[in-house]
Amino acid sequence: MNETILEMKNITKYLFDMYGKKLRGTDVTILKDVDFDLRKGEVHVLVGENGAGKSTLMNILGGLLPQDEGEIILEGNKVTISNALEARKMGIAFIHQELNLCLNLDIAHNIFLGREPKNKYGLVDTKQMYKKSSELLSKLGFEDLSPKNTIRSLSTAHQQIVEIVKCLSYESKILIMDEPTTSLSQSEIDHLFELIKKLKNEGLSIIYISHRFDELVEIGDRISVLRDGQMKGTQEIKCFDYNEIVQLMIGRTFNKMIERHHIPSDEVILEVKGLQISSRCEPIDLTVNKGEILGVGGLLGSGRTELAQTIFGARKKYAGKVIYKGMDITTKESPDFSLRNGVAYLSEDRKLEGIIVSMNIRENITLAALKNIFKGKVFTNIKEEKVIAEDNIKSLNIISRGTEQVVSTLSGGNQQKVLFSKWLSTKPELLILDEPTRGIDVNAKAEIYKLIDNIAKQGIAIIMISSELPELIGLSDRMCIMKKGTVIAEIKTREEMNQENVLKYITGGEAQNTYC
Repeated sequence: MNETILEMKNITKYLFDMYGKKLRGTDVTILKDVDFDLRKGEVHVLVGENGAGKSTLMNILGGLLPQDEGEIILEGNKVTISNALEARKMGIAFIHQELNLCLNLDIAHNIFLGREPKNKYGLVDTKQMYKKSSELLSKLGFEDLSPKNTIRSLSTAHQQIVEIVKCLSYESKILIMDEPTTSLSQSEIDHLFELIKKLKNEGLSIIYISHRFDELVEIGDRISVLRDGQMKGTQEIKCFDYNEIVQLMIGRTFNKMIERHHIPSDEVILEVKGLQISSRCEPIDLTVNKGEILGVGGLLGSGRTELAQTIFGARKKYAGKVIYKGMDITTKESPDFSLRNGVAYLSEDRKLEGIIVSMNIRENITLAALKNIFKGKVFTNIKEEKVIAEDNIKSLNIISRGTEQVVSTLSGGNQQKVLFSKWLSTKPELLILDEPTRGIDVNAKAEIYKLIDNIAKQGIAIIMISSELPELIGLSDRMCIMKKGTVIAEIKTREEMNQENVLKYITGGEAQNTYC
């Protein structure tokens, strides 16, 4: 569908001083002459660094902020959106990154909060409310989700479903989704994407804010880039060019974000012989040298994460040997053994398996290394922990208010740096990185790339799994391509590591199945 449902023209938002007076100067606009449009039944992805103006633009559309200049045209009519209630009445719904639900109430009461159906006596008609809630849930394919379940008892993914159902109950035409996958697992993300595709096919228009390029390619129709409060360009997803989007976002190409200063050693630190991660998978042979970055590529379900978990000892192998620093550790596989012997694993899901967001920076950084830091001691020493945390904050440039800041209040990029600090505090000799830049903005990625290069420069061997080909190609010294739970190709030289060559091995001209 090419019918335009929304136009935002020349939207400008100024900064004001404490007296409500507009500040003067060239750098006092939050948004400047921004044009943005949305078609019926499309997913229009909005990207940009933190502070680029994405949230401000959407807050204006959602009625949370007024624009100072410009106009909004909805279904051909110029409109003024004074508050969130007016936006909702116009069919504009906003799902914020932090969900707005009452945890102590059930699903039905959350969906109809403040507008509960009434009976002829003016009392809340609970029976009718549960019936309508069930109908809405069934419409989206969630018949098994009872409207009597309390929100607190639901997973984050199901809470998000309730938020979407709540928006649809207002008969919304436009749905704004701000970083909806931040707290979701991969299976939950897949479920959410199926739902988005279904809503799109039914004619709902969606504005989708995300930092994750793999997401926008999968579900987006168009992508618009904001930088420093200005619209830098809009591109059809079918014409998506990674380097061009990065250039628009940060003013430089992706290739210039990656600097390589590490030099791999000839000394082998890890050797995998005939490793089978399941009975249905062919054996794997690979080696990793000190100071080398071994990239692991492959489609979802190719067995990359399973390989990483098996090497770390978090997953039992089916057959084969793992030789670490010349020592056969095949029978000693466990995360505890790996950590004590210098092997660390940075998981792809930092919130579920990496950091503890309710704890502070100091506690997270020292968590995995407490046995080493306080060896032979009964109690931990907060002063010693602070010194270690402060050193990491400084060396990794973690933007924070100090060691005691709660991790949940940090940006995604800084949370990822805390996770790196946690594992580096264990003083690893082999570091396994699973999607190390997932869920962070482009500028934060550049810092992580520099950090990975510095880690390899110190002689630490790195196995890096990534779904983003540019970073896989840019950082790797060698590359293994996985499919059906085994390594199908090894790319040994940097000259061979071009996107066309890598894609040829990854796709193999056929659909990928999950085997492991």
